[in-house]
Amino acid sequence: MKRIFVTLFMLCLCTGLFAQTNRGDQSVGFNVGYGFDSENATLGIDYRYNITDAVRLSPSFTYFVKADGLSACAIDVNAHYVVPLSDVFGFYPLAGVDLAFWKFHGVGELNDFGRYDSSTTMTRFGVNLGLGAEVYATRELTIGLEVKYNIVKDFDQALLGIRVGYNF
Repeated sequence: MKRIFVTLFMLCLCTGLFAQTNRGDQSVGFNVGYGFDSENATLGIDYRYNITDAVRLSPSFTYFVKADGLSACAIDVNAHYVVPLSDVFGFYPLAGVDLAFWKFHGVGELNDFGRYDSSTTMTRFGVNLGLGAEVYATRELTIGLEVKYNIVKDFDQALLGIRVGYNF
């Protein structure tokens, strides 16, 4: 992991970049991450649209990979306030809403016919609060790290994600 960050940092130092966030800019990204309390790996896609030079909306879809019988799908809509610190780096606080569909998979009790599969599904609404940082690797490519806390009844947890985005 340390090698990845050092490589990204060196890439940014070696390129002359002029990426900024401007009104009307858009981005589509793929991310991988981890949910700390549920212990699920995450895979996701997102779309970002800059409403102003500093404020953007980011709807996203995240799949929590099944682990220990627990999986989920989440739909988020977050707002970012982008603070560019240089031509190659910026950070942003974020806040938004979350709608998650959690599924528990398990094996039921033994009966006359043997074991049976059981599953339960729960839908939860919540909010997100967090911080993100991004490196503008080229005009079209953004690499970022995002940490957020997802506040949801029975499923509060911290999430960490790494994103690669295409800007247009």
